[in-house]
Amino acid sequence: MSAYRSSRQEQRSRFLKSILDRRSASVYGLVLLTVLGVIGYAQILPNLLVVPIIVGVVVYEFQKRLDQGVPLLQLTALIAVLQWLLGPVLAYNNDYQYGKYQMYVDETRYFEYALPATTLYVVVMLAIGASIRQKELLSRLDRSNFVKIGFFLNFIAFVASIAATRFGGGVQFALFLVSQARYVGAIYFLFSRHPLRLLLAGGSLSFLLISSLSVGMFHDLLLWMAVIFCYWFAQRKWTFKAKVLSLSVTGLLLFAIQVVKQDYRSQIRRGEQPSIAGMMLSYLSPTGKAWEDGAIANAIIRLNQGWIISAVLEHVPAEEPFADGGTIREAFESALLPRLLAPNKKEAGGRENFKKFTGIVINKETSMGISPLGEAYANYGVFGGVLLMMAFGAFFAVLFKLSLKFVATRPAFFFWLPMLFYQSIKAETEFVVVLNQLSKGAFIAFAMYYFTDMNFPVRIKQVVLRSVPVPRRRVSSTAAVNATAGSAAG
Repeated sequence: MSAYRSSRQEQRSRFLKSILDRRSASVYGLVLLTVLGVIGYAQILPNLLVVPIIVGVVVYEFQKRLDQGVPLLQLTALIAVLQWLLGPVLAYNNDYQYGKYQMYVDETRYFEYALPATTLYVVVMLAIGASIRQKELLSRLDRSNFVKIGFFLNFIAFVASIAATRFGGGVQFALFLVSQARYVGAIYFLFSRHPLRLLLAGGSLSFLLISSLSVGMFHDLLLWMAVIFCYWFAQRKWTFKAKVLSLSVTGLLLFAIQVVKQDYRSQIRRGEQPSIAGMMLSYLSPTGKAWEDGAIANAIIRLNQGWIISAVLEHVPAEEPFADGGTIREAFESALLPRLLAPNKKEAGGRENFKKFTGIVINKETSMGISPLGEAYANYGVFGGVLLMMAFGAFFAVLFKLSLKFVATRPAFFFWLPMLFYQSIKAETEFVVVLNQLSKGAFIAFAMYYFTDMNFPVRIKQVVLRSVPVPRRRVSSTAAVNATAGSAAG
């Protein structure tokens, strides 16, 4: 039996190596990003030249793995460089009026911190991280229960979303995380091979779509749709032209939403019932409002997270001393300790840090975060902030790699990964929000995964690798049956 178990372990090990891609980016891409980060720190070349090259490298690495599996690390890197680098460089290099959304420090001071901190964060994350070959992984799964699981998760999510309105604090946050199971259900529907799988997956997203349209807030909708689209896209290999076309259409769609969003919200507040699709078509017409200065400036504001980071650079340490790791300790305390042991632990939300480290007062209905990049500087300054961003990239990459190794033994858990890393993908959330989602999201995702698997098991097909010898030994018929069953269950 020990020889047989050794054979199974060898099969598992080789299967893991066959589906895991330990390189999340090319060596040339990582070296180029590092060089550009150093150039950015020294401010040798114009930022208007350096930043588009960085964006191009990250987009190229993203598209390379777009049809391989869900490229969460590459997507995180792409969002970071767009909001921390591209948005700011556009804001600095035009004459639009941004009001309070202006850049609060000069271009040199901003980019001598933002460029090395962002690029090295991306380099470390992609160098340490891994990606997975989705098609080979999911070929092991029996999908007969996928539709049942999709309906079950949508029911649980609906109950949790109703219950969340009756609670506050940590209970409400936990129920909110449970309600995200509807998006996992959408992924199960998507891979169910049911004739109506696209309609069922769309139904899982309908609650988010309706709520987004009713208030004009599209951030969560776009992010979840992007993640689920990545799952769908990786079902087959695509040509380079098809991937470029998909990214171009996506970019145009995002631009259209950004330029109509303010007008759309205004119409909703007046009690009107605007059509988001009609407005987008009207704005994007050759004579539409999308090409007016005000609309373009508004789109840059929506893309630019750098105005908040620049406010931190101006306010710290001139008006507020460096936190020296205070917000990081609070984030770990909030994520890891129950309120019983830490009654004064920090609440996620961003208002407190925003006012403290930017000096800007926001209204009670608004919640803004200073982002990991801004928080890193607020704690340790330029050099320490760069090191903290590198550590954060390594932390994220290691957790993602460990999750993929677990997925290799439990392939259906691949659908649950967004519940762990949803907040990590964003570029505006603070460390406390990211760590809360990672810790509590992981607990809820694992618990719900095992509970779902107990009721609707997803059987795993036996992995057979011809080059791995199966030990010959005489066993009784009962033992042979048991051994075969054990192999199928594993």
